[in-house]
Amino acid sequence: MLNVTLFLLLVFCVQSIRPMAQPNVTLIADLDVLKDDSTIKVKVINLWNLFSFYNNDELFSIELILIDEQGTKIQGNVTRKNIYRFKNILKDGLTFYIKCPSFASQRMGGFTLTRQDHKLSFVHDTVVTECHDFSGPTFGFEFVDYQSIISLVHPENIAIDVIGLVVAFGEMVRDNDDKKKHRLNIQIQDANGLQLNVNLWGDFAYKMQHFLDNNPHNLRIIVILQFAKLSIWRDRPTVNTYFSVSKLFINTDIDEINVFNKSLDGDDRPDSSTNTLTCIKSNKVSENDDFMVNFQLKTISEISEPLEKNTFIIVGTIKGILQNENWHYLSCTSCNYKAFRPPGANDQPNADGFFIGYECHNKDCTKTETSVIPRFMIPLRVQDNTGTVTLTMFERDGKYLLKKSAKDLFNKTLQLGFRTSFYLGEINALKGLKLAFKITIKHFNISKRNNQYSICRVSDDEKLIEELENKFTVSQIGTSQSFDIAEADFESQENRIMKDAISRTDDNITPETVDKNSATSPMKSLNTPTILKTNLEEVFDLEMNEKLSSTKTPKISLEGGNNQIVKVKLEKSG
Repeated sequence: MLNVTLFLLLVFCVQSIRPMAQPNVTLIADLDVLKDDSTIKVKVINLWNLFSFYNNDELFSIELILIDEQGTKIQGNVTRKNIYRFKNILKDGLTFYIKCPSFASQRMGGFTLTRQDHKLSFVHDTVVTECHDFSGPTFGFEFVDYQSIISLVHPENIAIDVIGLVVAFGEMVRDNDDKKKHRLNIQIQDANGLQLNVNLWGDFAYKMQHFLDNNPHNLRIIVILQFAKLSIWRDRPTVNTYFSVSKLFINTDIDEINVFNKSLDGDDRPDSSTNTLTCIKSNKVSENDDFMVNFQLKTISEISEPLEKNTFIIVGTIKGILQNENWHYLSCTSCNYKAFRPPGANDQPNADGFFIGYECHNKDCTKTETSVIPRFMIPLRVQDNTGTVTLTMFERDGKYLLKKSAKDLFNKTLQLGFRTSFYLGEINALKGLKLAFKITIKHFNISKRNNQYSICRVSDDEKLIEELENKFTVSQIGTSQSFDIAEADFESQENRIMKDAISRTDDNITPETVDKNSATSPMKSLNTPTILKTNLEEVFDLEMNEKLSSTKTPKISLEGGNNQIVKVKLEKSG
């Protein structure tokens, strides 16, 4: 009997030290929401804690990103009632077998960190055991091509990873007491020379600032930003850190950075290990400063003759659109300059909506052969109580006001069977809008005696427009004695002239330009609408260099009257 007992004990000991059988593993892509007994083999590549909104010391949930050996990622979370079971087990960078997780739906239409439409939830029945033979990716990077971001193809509702060489940086913005809202702007460049604008927030901003301050030899700075959020404002893409979820790698000794660094060695710099950084002066100007402080307010009659290169502010109402001119141009997807179609190029867009095989003549562009995308170039007739002028509105402002891109409307004209130069009714929604315009007079305008100006920025803020009108009216009061034309005569003349002009204007006829000073102005011939022959290299740089900050929603107004009554409050001086 004793021998039998010893034998059974020996068998038990041998079995206990025998390696455990490998569980039947299911890949993330094969998970079935109808089954609750699956086992996955994964690595934790990101883990962060969420705290209660009402109590910053109370842990609300543990959030994590898991990746399997095939490189497929899925988000997981541990809810508050189960935190005590898993918080000391789950660690960033470790690998596990996870058995019997539950499934939870992702918020529809919301921002997601993976491509899965569900996430895993660690519940009471979930079992987590450590794994020591994981052979999948270390970090799970999925780098996004810069071109898809610049061309506005990549969706905004899913996290992205980017890698690039830091070529410029700004000053730390500390306009809030909350350190999490401090911001550092950098620009990164890929191996093809394309650049992205990146905003680092909070701890990420200070991590980069510390590295910049301690880089005396000016070595190349290569960064990876993982789990970042893409935001597009007025056709301007910017990559942002996303709360504490993002990961920032700066010159880390990992394969991805080393390979990227080596890819840069083919450039012409004598010492390819060093890099020249540009310090960006902050040019994110508030809407109020841009329209009320930085530039001079003018009437349309005062800018009818392009005498010098300058930037001005005017207030006016869009009275019509010159429909004998194109409302769009085909821009290089690399630099936004106008591209040209060589003989034999495809005149139909591909599946992504791009035309391929075009030529870019911009000497600063990294591509000579490029794909193109339609962008707004809408010729507007804008009027105030002193005259009318033609202004060209580009993609940022057109998309902001119309809530549709030029690409959207271009594709619609193709679907309807119209010529792409056809003006759809949506564009006429601009008519009647009263706006403040920031316009620029360029060398082209002066040399060609052309007073069709480019719009740099618009504002539809009613309060700002009223303040501009009050500002101008007070200025007029101070110099009213210099006017020797009776108000009644002036109004009568203006109303008569405008009636003649507007009577010939509708949705399909080009409005005739009226020059109130035609009797004495040597520029009267300039106001005749012409097909836009502007030096596009000068005009379209507005699409690349202006940074905007307005967040107002457009308010469509049908008010288009010529006579505006402005109440001016004059206060007694002390």
